[in-house]
Amino acid sequence: MGLIAFAVVTVVGAIIISTGVGVPLAAAMGFAATGPVAGSLAAGAQAFVGNVAAGSIFAGLQALSMAAPVP
Repeated sequence: MGLIAFAVVTVVGAIIISTGVGVPLAAAMGFAATGPVAGSLAAGAQAFVGNVAAGSIFAGLQALSMAAPVP
């Protein structure tokens, strides 16, 4: 699941960030104000990558989710 989750998060994340669609779609992939939700695509992607690089798409999605959490 890790590689597929990473690929989905990267492609969809780039679309979310570039179009400004934002927080609801990031939340649907498992990004929350407290971090990736266990068992989600975000968690699978992070498990595959390990240490997330600053400035990466994953980091951008997580920052977006922490700045404007979905209730």
